[in-house]
Amino acid sequence: MVPVPSPLLSAVRPGGCDETATALTAYRQNAGTTRSSQAAAAHQTYLDLMSTVLDAQGVVGATISRLAAEFQELNFRLTGMTSGDPNQVITDINTDIAEFKRLCGSI
Repeated sequence: MVPVPSPLLSAVRPGGCDETATALTAYRQNAGTTRSSQAAAAHQTYLDLMSTVLDAQGVVGATISRLAAEFQELNFRLTGMTSGDPNQVITDINTDIAEFKRLCGSI
């Protein structure tokens, strides 16, 4: 007898994926168009990801941790705490979001 897959069972996503997806969605919704609103959204995303990474393991945890550090750096650059082009950090964030999507499924 061939087992029939149950439509009620879905693949379990790795720990931290859902929370990270929520944080990234909130960033996109809250960033706005001014540097100050983008900095505030980046700071909140950093805080959200730092609590999320506690539930994540392995390569997913490492990717979330990198994203958290990148959002912190983005906040620093947007507020003038450190010098540098924020677009460089955004490029790194986009690269790690693509990796996150690959690991956790699309968001």
